[in-house]
Amino acid sequence: MEESTERYTITVGDGGLEIRNSEGKGLSFTAAEALMVLDILRNEEEKLRSAAEIASPLPVRIQT
Repeated sequence: MEESTERYTITVGDGGLEIRNSEGKGLSFTAAEALMVLDILRNEEEKLRSAAEIASPLPVRIQT
């Protein structure tokens, strides 16, 4: 099985937030939209951490 790694560039500026992949495709958010996304992610943080832990191939968990 071949492993694929996708890289993203996240830029925060006066106009808001941009997320782009290595091909230049991506998403742009105004500052207000980016704050709404941030709020949603904060509310879902516990679910996301659990999902990431289950999906992680590493047998050792590092917690901060």
